[in-house]
Amino acid sequence: MTFDEALSILKKRGQKMTPQRSTVLRILMESARPLTAQEVHREVTKIHPHVSLDTVYRNLTLLTDVGLVHQSNLQNRDVARFEFQGNEHRHYAICLNCHKTIRLDWCPVETKLMTQALRKQFAIVKHAFEVYGYCAECHFALSASA
Repeated sequence: MTFDEALSILKKRGQKMTPQRSTVLRILMESARPLTAQEVHREVTKIHPHVSLDTVYRNLTLLTDVGLVHQSNLQNRDVARFEFQGNEHRHYAICLNCHKTIRLDWCPVETKLMTQALRKQFAIVKHAFEVYGYCAECHFALSASA
């Protein structure tokens, strides 16, 4: 999804693209990983030095509510993380040792969920899927020390 397409979605939902909102959205769109609100705030203040953390949170909430951003509260993490999702959602494998997060390029539950939901007349709004284990480096280190 392009920035202009995201802007169109916001306009259809009756929302304006403020300079701060635009910056928050661009930061998330350009990030290779989910970011905390504090990380987003740190980047936003490079462009808008007087923007408060509260303003960043309000914009993250709005972008999440309109479906452009996904908020995840990954296990073993102290704070929520935000990620631009555009037309897709994402799932992760998380290392229990170093907390490295690896993005999965597929949704293992989508087909089964949809089939069950249709059968039970249930409207799915969103879902989350996380896999916990050890990344290759940690698995090797833990195996070697055993």
